Amino acid sequence: MHRQGLFLRLEAKVAEEGILLTDAQIAVLEKKKHEDEACGEIETAHPGYLGSQDTFYVGNLKEVGRIYQQTYVDTYSKIAHCKLYTTKTPITAADLLNDKVLPFYEAQGLPVLRILADRGTEASDSNLI
Repeated sequence: MHRQGLFLRLEAKVAEEGILLTDAQIAVLEKKKHEDEACGEIETAHPGYLGSQDTFYVGNLKEVGRIYQQTYVDTYSKIAHCKLYTTKTPITAADLLNDKVLPFYEAQGLPVLRILADRGTEASDSNLI
């Protein structure tokens, strides 16, 4: 279970059973919550709720050229999908989603609700929207 899930279960148990926490225990829980917010931790509800997509430069292969890896990671389940490409374009970003990600989640009966991407050129072609 995720560490975040353990804290959520603990909070629910405390509320449900009326358990009284010491000041030190409350301070630890509040510190954890503050650290999660400061680090930009995102709460997700289930697989498919939020995925993160990015492109990574892998290297240069002789007679092939530059190699890029398109990567998609589900932020809840941590399941990842990736493909290698010789270009870094919006078309390759869409190809990964259409070829690997969306069919996988459809087979599980789960929608992909949100995708988080940086402001890279491969994620910002207005012609694809």
